[in-house]
Amino acid sequence: MRPRLGVLAYGPIQYHTPLYQRLAQRGNVELDVLYLSDRGYRSTIDPEFGVAVAWDIDLLSGYAHEFMTTGGCSTSVARQARTLMRWLPPHDAVVVNGYTSGWMLSAMALCRARGVPYLLRASSHPHGLSTGVRRYIRQVGTRLVVSASSGGLAMGHLNEEFYRQHRTRRVIFTPNSVDDQRFACPPPLGRAELLARWGLRDDKPVVMYCGKLYPGKRPLDLVAALKLLPGEVNMLFVGDGILAEQIRAALRPGSGVVTGFVNQSELPAYYHAADILVLPSQVEMWGLVINEGMAAGTLPVVSDRVGSAPDLVSGVGEVYPCGDVPGLAAALARALLRVQDPETRSRMREHAARYSLDRTADGFEQAAFAIHGGRRPPAS
Repeated sequence: MRPRLGVLAYGPIQYHTPLYQRLAQRGNVELDVLYLSDRGYRSTIDPEFGVAVAWDIDLLSGYAHEFMTTGGCSTSVARQARTLMRWLPPHDAVVVNGYTSGWMLSAMALCRARGVPYLLRASSHPHGLSTGVRRYIRQVGTRLVVSASSGGLAMGHLNEEFYRQHRTRRVIFTPNSVDDQRFACPPPLGRAELLARWGLRDDKPVVMYCGKLYPGKRPLDLVAALKLLPGEVNMLFVGDGILAEQIRAALRPGSGVVTGFVNQSELPAYYHAADILVLPSQVEMWGLVINEGMAAGTLPVVSDRVGSAPDLVSGVGEVYPCGDVPGLAAALARALLRVQDPETRSRMREHAARYSLDRTADGFEQAAFAIHGGRRPPAS
């Protein structure tokens, strides 16, 4: 019999639902998902983008799911609790996404009470941001939820270190991934046409930033680094946020643009148009835009605070000290030389393939079968 695998998730978002669709399509586990809410599917104001966001790709078809609450109706806490208590017991194992939500912690406690094994999938690193007494209290609580789990689903090297630090009984590699096939597929809108849409000429390398334009992501470091480059580039700031107007004012006309929010269906065209993708963040637990960009063949340049750096970037892209603008400019200069090699795009795709959606699905299935005790089909 197939293991009955439940996933407790916050809401349907563009990064996670392709995995659920792929798991259901593969058919090796009997999957169903319980969402805490419909946020992500329903349009809501994102405070950091500063605009209403609703993802424009299919987030709900192809897999069994239900919601504890939806934006269109009021659901009492008692009713949500009853939904959770009803949903948990039929499963052979349940994946709990994180441990900072009261509902996720409640699910772990209920799993322990009902004898349902739970697998923890959290993005934590071995060294958190808390200090002093708060750090000690947080570490004690974290050790309890991790050690009580039936395993940790590791997204990458730093996340694996976190699970081992807190003594989980097993660690299964379930890499952070995106719908790599969708981003690898050549888009209908070509590079020259996309650049022309923004008044840019296709005669210079293209550097791209993709994400929210707010101080924590440090996009102004990139603006400053561009001025230190010896040659000219086309700069695409794909996103929106409180720094958007400041960045627009700093860009020389004809050399770069701030596009505003770009939804998922249009995003692959930007990655395929770009040669280099920069993520200069102060704090970034992973940075899934790096997966997206590398699936399309872009070369990544990231700060050393980006969680995916040891997995995806080291050895193929550039990693520089966060906040070091001359260091970022130097990393960009090296990257600009490397993208002149026509084989660079294929090397980026090959490297990123180790963090593919099917590799993540393999890990989920491995974990489910390890608990269920059945015989697992061969990995993809």
